[in-house]
Amino acid sequence: MRNEGIRSQTGYARHKYKNGGAPSVVAPNHFQRQFDVIEPNKVWVTDITYLRTYEGWLYLAVVIDLFHARSSVGR
Repeated sequence: MRNEGIRSQTGYARHKYKNGGAPSVVAPNHFQRQFDVIEPNKVWVTDITYLRTYEGWLYLAVVIDLFHARSSVGR
């Protein structure tokens, strides 16, 4: 290994920058918080999060059609 210049990874490099890289890109707000949807399949909302478990990280993504979400709230 020494002759070939191969060695094990012994740690991770520290980030040079305090916030670590390029700034986030913010998508434009086309919706403008108008939640009254009058027909299905026109407005969809999403969210993603992650949860730590004993087996590792679990990623959870949710996609909701606001027409159906709004009509089920009053039930």
